Amino acid sequence: MEEFSFNRRSFVKAAGALGALATVGVGLSAQDTSAFAADAEFPKQKQGQPVEAKVDPKTGKVTVNPDVVVRYSACLGCYSSCGNRVKIDRETGRVLNVCGNPYNPNNSFPYLSFEEPLEEAYRSMSFADGKGNQLRGTVCGRGNATFDAYSQPNRITQPLKRAGKRGSGKWKPISWDQLITEVTEGGKLFADLGEDREIEGFKAIHDTTTPLDADKPNLGPKSNQLVMLGGRGDGRAGATAGRFASCFGTLNNYGHGAS
Repeated sequence: MEEFSFNRRSFVKAAGALGALATVGVGLSAQDTSAFAADAEFPKQKQGQPVEAKVDPKTGKVTVNPDVVVRYSACLGCYSSCGNRVKIDRETGRVLNVCGNPYNPNNSFPYLSFEEPLEEAYRSMSFADGKGNQLRGTVCGRGNATFDAYSQPNRITQPLKRAGKRGSGKWKPISWDQLITEVTEGGKLFADLGEDREIEGFKAIHDTTTPLDADKPNLGPKSNQLVMLGGRGDGRAGATAGRFASCFGTLNNYGHGAS
């Protein structure tokens, strides 16, 4: 058996390279051995996830993998709205992983200042250049589960229209153009199911002068027939719904939290 020599300098160099690779979202067992060298190029992917970036353990120089896109965003797994980092395959657009955002105090302490460049995030999450793995940028179990929700095969990604009697649980996918046309124009929208009911669209009830019920003026104008009952308000969605309801002329705009 050959004698194996491994001094302190070699150990520190190897540990720095391993730390830099491990903190950018890759399991060490998934990597080619060439990835452990400080001067190695990005290894050809065999299993696991591709490396986001390489950080030189001595200089702190960051080399970003062009095949991976990282977007800093916010988690909607609960109402805390913590930050997250979404790792995306550039070629396919597929989300590979979701992890914590080192710029957000909900995910990391100490946290990075917003003025710090994105390269500093890689350095701070590595052992390179004396950083000592200062920032981990973690998310909770619910935050990690948002990735499962995204990749859920039964996730609804397009409009669904009733394809059977009410309560039958039968639906069919339709285009966004068809959805907009039908809810705007109205008409006998379920004639294909044998239903003869005329359904008023947005145009028919967009009336802020005609009373909804002449005998009950306290109900307000006809435009109050539009009732907007949204899900949880995730920032811009709630604000957009509120502006639309106000412009349309209806007071009936409710969010999930308000119910």
